[in-house]
Amino acid sequence: MRKADSLRRWLTAYLPYLKTHPDRLNIYVEGGSIATRKSRTLSFVYRYTLKVGIWEYAGDSDHIMVPILAWIEKEQRELLHRENSEAFQFEAELLDSDISDIEISIELTEPVLVVPRADGSGYDIEHPPEPEFPAAFAGVTASFQEAFANDEPIL
Repeated sequence: MRKADSLRRWLTAYLPYLKTHPDRLNIYVEGGSIATRKSRTLSFVYRYTLKVGIWEYAGDSDHIMVPILAWIEKEQRELLHRENSEAFQFEAELLDSDISDIEISIELTEPVLVVPRADGSGYDIEHPPEPEFPAAFAGVTASFQEAFANDEPIL
């Protein structure tokens, strides 16, 4: 499942805390399933909850949530277009006045196209790009090419 690794790279790149403490980031899959359709191929969809744990975080939670929303816009944009407006869930345990453990749960899907080779020698497997949706925040442009946290560059 490529999205777990993608989010790990994304968060490590955009959160200085995780650059300094990479051992405090834990990403795992929970409740996964495979969805298939009645078709002539073995194509399927991964459906799972991606759990992201950021432990002993001493900072503003906004600096976690904004990069995650930006990653969702890139990797699974339809989560930003839900009827209930909930892109993901989180829980936090406040360890003291400025340190907390934060766990984020994101419901993800990953389609996989499986096509038999014409010569019968096996299958070609492809992970197609996410479908195009309109920009989540029409009229707003943002770039993570240059980002700041507490007035310090984080890239």
